[in-house]
Amino acid sequence: MRFVTIKGIRGIGSLRQILTVLVVLAMVSAACGGDDSSASPTTEAPPQTTAAPPSEPEETETTEAAPAEPQTVRYFSMWNEGEPQQVVLQGIIDDFESETGIEVDVLWGGREILTSVRAALSAGDPVDLVDLDAEPLVGALVNTGETVSLAGVLDMQIPGENNTVGDVIPAAFLDVYAIDGEPHLIPYEVISSGIHYDGSRLASLGIDPPETWDEFIAASVAAGENAVQADGLINFYNAYWLYWLMVRHGGPGVFYEAASDPTGEAWRSEAIVNAVNDLVKLVESGAMAEGYDGSNYPLAQQEWAVGNGTFMVNGTWLASETSSYAAEGFDYRLLSFPTVPGGFDSAELYQIGWVVPRAAQTPDAAMDFIAYSLNRERLAGIADVAKNITPRSDIGVPPEIQDAADIFASEPPVHRIYDGVQGDFPEYWETVFLPLDDQLFFGQIGAQEFIDKITSATADYWASR
Repeated sequence: MRFVTIKGIRGIGSLRQILTVLVVLAMVSAACGGDDSSASPTTEAPPQTTAAPPSEPEETETTEAAPAEPQTVRYFSMWNEGEPQQVVLQGIIDDFESETGIEVDVLWGGREILTSVRAALSAGDPVDLVDLDAEPLVGALVNTGETVSLAGVLDMQIPGENNTVGDVIPAAFLDVYAIDGEPHLIPYEVISSGIHYDGSRLASLGIDPPETWDEFIAASVAAGENAVQADGLINFYNAYWLYWLMVRHGGPGVFYEAASDPTGEAWRSEAIVNAVNDLVKLVESGAMAEGYDGSNYPLAQQEWAVGNGTFMVNGTWLASETSSYAAEGFDYRLLSFPTVPGGFDSAELYQIGWVVPRAAQTPDAAMDFIAYSLNRERLAGIADVAKNITPRSDIGVPPEIQDAADIFASEPPVHRIYDGVQGDFPEYWETVFLPLDDQLFFGQIGAQEFIDKITSATADYWASR
């Protein structure tokens, strides 16, 4: 099994490197002319005394070229029908089919699309293209050697432009999930996370946007009932809190190092202990919404968007998911995750993108679709309709997530979502970290018990590998 790891690396680069796109124009093909030779003069043949009998015309066999077999790209997507990204992608698919004659057979399978991918691949059914959040997608298919290199896509000209894919997608995006220096995932959406709030509501409560963790807890308590909303049955949403606190206290890489420590003792580091204690402060503050431990998506975010709640930790997609029912005048704002004394400042960089499975039957057509989709006008729908950020710097940012763009503009170091643990150690993430994190976040165990249990569980996990 091959892993894409960042162990020991404190982040994955600066935002200046990541957000700079060098657009290289001037790809011109030269045409070459043919050879223009003249016919030589003929020479009269001597007269023949005996006429030769006419020969039978030679039969020539002509074979018509068989028409090319129509190609079909079997595409498994994470979106459900009717979601903004699905609407954008369906429009791109319709245009692609019309212009190329290639059919795209798409399964809109939702967030559990990997289950469908696995079932299809196990049954020998073709899967040519998959999209999903980068970390679970990389953990399930890229790190296991089940995807092909997409390096060739970088040299493909984007239909309708003079640019190649490599011209418009920053190399730093591609390098994060590279295998042997070659990209295996190409993004079409860029995401971050933080603490969301309604600017108008906070102003009406007379509360200034908090900057530090202690200020955040104080603001949450002052906001009153159901101040911090959470859909507690979504365990990877719960994980935002502790993961962010660990990165704030110990810097990018601290969570990764603890998860990958075969002794488990890295969980006892001062930075992680402080992060765990800070989460307990929030849980014990009384600021969490009533019944959050049993709330099922999207109930909590619906409550938050209509004004029954003040803060919610989530990805930058939250505005897109809630805008259709948000309270009138809702002012979408985003806090960079609060700082801690002596801690680290960094921003989360996350991607949604495509991979092509090694078992694909029409990989070239799938790659054609990727290049086609990255056209500026076509991809702009991710910003205009789906209200998210694209990897192309020449596409604007939706006003609902301008705060995220401003965070990036300040050029902090960046790190992978969940510090890379979800992507590189998916089994550990699911079986060791998430269950214990839930217990801590629900107040079922305290700080010391959490540290003791996860230290032991981590050592047991790696000992069994």
